[in-house]
Amino acid sequence: MDKYVVGIGAANVDIYGRSDVKIKLHYDHPSVIHTSVGGVTRNILENIARLSVKTCLLSAVGDDIYGNKVIKDSAEAGIDVTNVLIAKGARTGIFMQVQDSNNDMHIALCDMSISDHIDVAYVKRKAQLLRKASAIILDPSLRKDVIEYVLENHGNVPVFVDPISDNYARKIRPYLSRIYCIKPNISELSELANMEVHNEEDLRNAVQKVLKKGVRKIFVSLGSKGCLYADVEGSYIKRRFTSVRKMVNASGAGDAFFAAIVTSHINDLNIDDIIDRALAAGIAAVQADEAINKKMSVKLLNKIIREYK
Repeated sequence: MDKYVVGIGAANVDIYGRSDVKIKLHYDHPSVIHTSVGGVTRNILENIARLSVKTCLLSAVGDDIYGNKVIKDSAEAGIDVTNVLIAKGARTGIFMQVQDSNNDMHIALCDMSISDHIDVAYVKRKAQLLRKASAIILDPSLRKDVIEYVLENHGNVPVFVDPISDNYARKIRPYLSRIYCIKPNISELSELANMEVHNEEDLRNAVQKVLKKGVRKIFVSLGSKGCLYADVEGSYIKRRFTSVRKMVNASGAGDAFFAAIVTSHINDLNIDDIIDRALAAGIAAVQADEAINKKMSVKLLNKIIREYK
């Protein structure tokens, strides 16, 4: 059977508005507004699919126009959506983001009440699918009982987690011993390690604290400074590429970065190639109008590595 990744978590519709002028309160801003399918887990899976690895989404949508869009667009992108739960009478998740004239997030709102439908009973019905997976991507926004069920019953499959936020980093801190690989930023790392990170020494100590709790591999996003990789075997690698020449949309960089890590793991690449591909995927993402670069491919990543490394 071909290798595949199962992602359990959010799938929703994203509504982005980018102001053409400096943002002011109580002001009507001329903007560019567009809609696309999103959700951290779903976005990671789409990037993985575009990198030629099979993916399967476990999520929930409502039986509304947005739910239909999530199902249709995800399937067209190569994600197996046959196991997605369609909840009658429920609202599909919506994420709304307002970006400033520099393409950075100014404020965001989200309604993800649909995630309550991703319960233990639903995940239990997909046990065979999870047992045979090459990797599981676990969304920390899931209910605690779902997170605990997956980690307790499918820990033999490598589980990858993007903390997403400081709050979710605190939420998953008790489960680090059962997570194979995690990708925090500095702020999330502080929460995972339960310590402040102000300098290089703090960074190294925080990473070691997380590894001692049981995580096998950690990739810390350092923004414009690249990333840090460390593992239980003693590796500690910091790397950055040259600065991006033109950033169009920063919203999807983390998802693409994480997708390249998972894909490279499944393809048994060495750590140097994994880091290079992850950094290249982040660059590919910020050069696209939407959260996912529709041109994402291994060929594109190799091209970016040659240009930016």
